[in-house]
Amino acid sequence: MDDGAGIESAGMSGWSGVPLQRSLGEHGAAWDALNRRLFGGHPLLDARFIDGLLAQFGDGSEQLWTCRRDGQVEAMCVLKRRNALVWASFLPPQAQIGATLVADAALLDSLWGSLPPLVIQLDLLCNDPQVGAVLAGPAPGQQLMNHARTMRIALDGGVDDYWSARAHLQSNIKRYQKRLLEKGVAKRHVHIVEADQMDAAVERYAALESAGWKGRTGTAVGATPAQHQFYRDLLRRAAVDGHALVCELWLDDKLAASRLILCQNGMYVMLKTSYDESFAEYSPGRLLLRGVIDRAFEADPGGAIEFYTDADHNLLEWASSQRWIRHRTLYRWNVAEALKVSLRAWHSKPPAQDGLAVEVVHHPDALAPDVQSFMTKAEKQNVAGGLAWYRNLVETVYPANPGLRFYVLRQGQHVMAVLPLRAQKTGRAWQLSSLSNFYTSLYEPVLDAGLKPREMVTVLSAIHDEFPSIASLTLTPMDPDSHAYQTLLGAMRIKGWLAFEYFAFGNWYQPISGDWAGYLAARGGQLQNTIRRMGKKFANDGGTLEIVTSARDLPVAIAAYEKVYAASWKKPEPFPAFMPALMQTYAAKGFLRLGLAWIKGEPVAAQLWIVSYGRAEIYKLAYDEGFKAYSPGTLVTAMLMEHAIDKDKVTEIDYLIGDDAYKKTWMSHRRERWGMVAYNPKSLRGLKGLAREAAGRAARGVADRLG
Repeated sequence: MDDGAGIESAGMSGWSGVPLQRSLGEHGAAWDALNRRLFGGHPLLDARFIDGLLAQFGDGSEQLWTCRRDGQVEAMCVLKRRNALVWASFLPPQAQIGATLVADAALLDSLWGSLPPLVIQLDLLCNDPQVGAVLAGPAPGQQLMNHARTMRIALDGGVDDYWSARAHLQSNIKRYQKRLLEKGVAKRHVHIVEADQMDAAVERYAALESAGWKGRTGTAVGATPAQHQFYRDLLRRAAVDGHALVCELWLDDKLAASRLILCQNGMYVMLKTSYDESFAEYSPGRLLLRGVIDRAFEADPGGAIEFYTDADHNLLEWASSQRWIRHRTLYRWNVAEALKVSLRAWHSKPPAQDGLAVEVVHHPDALAPDVQSFMTKAEKQNVAGGLAWYRNLVETVYPANPGLRFYVLRQGQHVMAVLPLRAQKTGRAWQLSSLSNFYTSLYEPVLDAGLKPREMVTVLSAIHDEFPSIASLTLTPMDPDSHAYQTLLGAMRIKGWLAFEYFAFGNWYQPISGDWAGYLAARGGQLQNTIRRMGKKFANDGGTLEIVTSARDLPVAIAAYEKVYAASWKKPEPFPAFMPALMQTYAAKGFLRLGLAWIKGEPVAAQLWIVSYGRAEIYKLAYDEGFKAYSPGTLVTAMLMEHAIDKDKVTEIDYLIGDDAYKKTWMSHRRERWGMVAYNPKSLRGLKGLAREAAGRAARGVADRLG
């Protein structure tokens, strides 16, 4: 570790660390300058905030790590040593996001060269995806875990527009206001901004919170002197620059609700909120939030209110948007991940979650009506996650398969999750996997937006109860940035199953914002020439193109599709009933776009597209190689592209599976699909799987270093 002597050297590059004496000290100015340059001066990353945390909750072991490039500060973070092997962000409970200023994720790779050589794990905690690049992109040797679902209210448009979009919420607030009038209770809003009034405002807040449930659980502001002092000092110092606000709601002569807020550069950060439970019939917390929102719209139009909380369904009613605050763990070597999760798994005893229950169903048609509705709604985000998809998959690929399971998680009567799986016995052990196969381009269990990993553990426990000798659970292909992926990965690790991530395939796609002419012009002259030249040749020789969307035209269209497929380079379908049934299923829903090319009555090319909810997905394409000279596949693609863009008005076209070279001709964006495999260390076959996984990752790690 750098002792600080050369920290300001003009030509210095790379990372260096210096110890902190419970304050950023002389480095505070550089910290604030970087915060302003990278993030516009985020209130929770202000040096005053970090200094307050260090002063009241630090233990003197914290270190400031700074990355310089040609002498200029590019990144900073406050870290502390957990043990000889693991370092982590400095993150006391009062910090909603980690003290990390990193706008370029690539800079993190070089950090290992400066950390002590024994350190194999770095936990970068509580990262906001809208602040910095710590969460940018999936990569081997890293691990993401959801921490809390936060929300924001965008102060765009006018306050009337905001409330008109929330009629139900507005109605409830009016009901509380009416109740106050009927009972003759006077309502008064107070806004405190002066520095010399902050101590008293925090004292009132602390007394209010201590009288409620937080006081009973020992988490109130006044529960410890350090926490009390932190908020008092923070609000007073921030108020000097006009960056502090305390909003109070008084009912008659009694404080009913209070919020502590930081406000800077148009951003309002909700630090703490509390209310008097004796006034619950008036919902004082909601009445106060209404006043805060109205004030913010008036004072800072175009700004935002950030809550940095774990928002529940009630609070999300107020939100303009929501996102997950996430932890990211980095490992020096791949094998370090295997060792770490192995040790954690042996000691894992996840607590049971109250109010949750799991139902097990063996066929999609046996799901309760509300569960079927839950899955049908999921189709709007992912066709392969909807009920119609699973019905077709089960009937044509897995008919009468005794291993099919749909695990349904409920909280009371509310459906929280549906996890479709397939169980297969190998020897005496069970191996479970996602209910998917090579037709599935995106496996995405249907989860409530607020479901947390610890709640999903209830489903894993139900699986374990049904299959005590389970060896492994494999889920693929998934979006590594999705809520489902992160929730399941986190649940597996809490459960004590050894979960590893792996790359599945690349996925090429094209966002659409204009018309077909604009799209084609951006693809380049060669493609335009091919379409124009081959289109003329094709038409001159009696060629015609058509798009089949209706179920009544399907018998002839399916026969043409199958004839083309048989004459193409494609291998015969192992489940020949799947695609025809898929066409019938989505034709009935209005989603089918089956493109066909004919020459003198002979089908020569076919493509199956599914278009729904603003997305076009390309499932199958084939052409008769005897007619290759006409480029019939290109002509059919162009026809369907034009239709999807100009008539269906899609916002995205997706080539689904694989990195085939031809996809770059039509698409400019690429993302990745990943999978996860979790081993049960308490079964013999699970231990064997873990050993193979660990050995393979260790070998790849050595190869990467040698390469």
